Order: sequence, then structure tokens, then C-alpha cells
Amino acid sequence: MIKYIKGFDGLRCYSILLVIITHLGVAHNLKEGSYLRENLFYFFSGAAGVNVFFAISGFLITTLILNEVEETGRFNLKFFFIRRFLRLLPPIIPFFIAIFVFMKLGYIRDTTFGLLASVFYLFNFVPKAKIFWSTELSHTWSLAVEEQFYILWALIFKFFNSKIRIIIICSILTLCIIASYFLPSIILDIKGKKYNLDEVFFLSRWTIPAIGPILIGTLFAILNFSNWNGIQNKFKELKYGILSLLMFFSPLYLPDILMPLLNFFHGLGVVLVLLWIVNNQNNPIIKILEWHPIKYIGTISYGIYIWQGFFVRTDPNITPKVWVHEYPQNVLLSFLIAYISYELFEKKILTVKNKFKINAQ
Repeated sequence: MIKYIKGFDGLRCYSILLVIITHLGVAHNLKEGSYLRENLFYFFSGAAGVNVFFAISGFLITTLILNEVEETGRFNLKFFFIRRFLRLLPPIIPFFIAIFVFMKLGYIRDTTFGLLASVFYLFNFVPKAKIFWSTELSHTWSLAVEEQFYILWALIFKFFNSKIRIIIICSILTLCIIASYFLPSIILDIKGKKYNLDEVFFLSRWTIPAIGPILIGTLFAILNFSNWNGIQNKFKELKYGILSLLMFFSPLYLPDILMPLLNFFHGLGVVLVLLWIVNNQNNPIIKILEWHPIKYIGTISYGIYIWQGFFVRTDPNITPKVWVHEYPQNVLLSFLIAYISYELFEKKILTVKNKFKINAQ
């Protein structure tokens, strides 16, 4: 039974730094459409960072559920949702309040419809129209995808056996792959003018296909937990570590025809790296990932992710903006507010969350 996986917080640190680097506009210095920007920079991009978050989410949540079932003999759906909301809501409620206040003061563009979509974890479906989309809320699309995953996966786990679960995962993954190619080709007629669907919506953020990397994490968590085909011992071998890295760096060599699936290949690479980490907990590399400053940033990465949307936003040139949106205070404030939130607020909530473990009944 896996209680705590060393190294995961270190990966979260890496992920959140990538998101901030991207939102600071570093990619603007690279030629649009170039190999450097589309392939190489991917490993320093927010897209890669979100992929790591997604892979960890699917892998870790599934492992925790499997632990619970092994330890107690059942999966408590009610307690699962209580624990999720106690983890997710406390840091984001002050964020929503701050967004609302700034909107009404005119410091940021007022997109009440977008704010409501974000509050109800639906921002991944918000169209690109300015009445809905907001740069301060745009990062909440990934939170929406994760929350939709939690609901879907918890219900699947509760009501289906292990074989059916795997069939469902593979079926949804197939749908995600098909959607990645098919959705952009759909034509919409809006007031007599035709648009490709991807001109109106952020299609890569829709639940399908965005949930793909999370589901890859769930699948390999199941395989690792059951030690399918000796997978645990295999990933202690050097060649499987090399294989993991090769897949992780797949965006460097993917042919154009597979580029719509870039997140899937990279997501698979991330999950294989997770497998290597899980099965090599005493490796010196893990000790680096567990170095306290790195580990701590990973620990508060959820809060940093939320607040960088408020301070850093998605682009340094976004207007309107005030002093808190300028560099470097926007980055410093993102870390500072996340630190204060975690130390003074979230820690207390986490102690309450632990009371809703199934063995607390």
C-alpha cells in the first residue's frame, strides 16, 4: 500500500514554474510556428505544466482510491466528494471574491458570465468571445477538467468492476483521440458567417479530449497497483527509465500528423516517469525532488496556480492592469498569497478533511 509518494511534489514545483514562465510571455520572443516555439519550448510551457498536473491527478487519485478499497474493503463515494471539495474550495473562494471585486472596480474586464462558469467548474467550455472569456479566469479551465474527472471517475469506480473500468478508460481515450482530429473540422454558422469550431471554442480544453492525460494516469495507476505483468520490477530497471524519458520528450520528434495528439504522447511520457518515480523511491534523483524548497513549492502549487491567474494572468500586455499585475510583484504576490493561504488557512481545513477518511466512521 502506497501512503506517500516521494517526488510528486517536486514535479508539481516544476509544473507551476512552467505555467508562470508561459504567462510571463516568454514565448513571444520566439518565432510563431517555428520548431523552437512549437516543439522545443513545449517543455518550458504551461501546456506541459498542466499535462504534469493532469497525469499526477489521475495517477494519485486512483492510487488513493485503490488504497482505500484495499484497506477498508469499500469505496465511500460521499466521503470522497467531501474530501475533494475541502481540498479544492478553500483556496479558490478568496480568489473568486478578489476577481469579483476587481471586476466591479474596473481594474479588470467585467466578464460575469465567465466568472459564473468558472465558479461552477465549466470554464473549459467557455467560448473565445470577450463577453465570456477572461484572462484572469482562463487557467480555471484545467480545474474544471479535473473536477469533471473526479465526478466521472468516482462514479465509474463506485458502480463498475475493475475490468469494466479499464474498458471505459480505453473507450474514452479512443473518443479523445478521435475528437482531437474531428472537432476542429466542424463548421458553425453564426449570423450567416461560417467558422471552424476551433475559431469559436478552445477545443483542446473540452472534457473530451482534455481528459486524456488524466485517464492515462488512472490506467497506469491500476496497472501499477495490481503489479500487472511485473510492471513494478520492470520500472526499477534502467531501460524502462530511459523509455520513460524518450516518451516524455516525444514532442521533439513527433511527425506533423501526430501533433494533434501531442498532449497524449507527452502525458503518457509523464505517467511513465511517475511509474519510475513510484518504483525507485530511494533513488538520488528523488532526493533532489524532495529537497525542501522544491517540495514546499510543490506543496503549495495549487494555491500558486490559482493566484498567478489573478496577478500574472496569461499575458504581460493584457489591459486594463494595475500595479499588482506588473512584473516582478505579480510573481512575488502569487507566491506570497499562496504561502499565507496555505499556512494560515488551508492547513486547518486539511485537518478537517482527514476526518472524512473512511476509517473515521
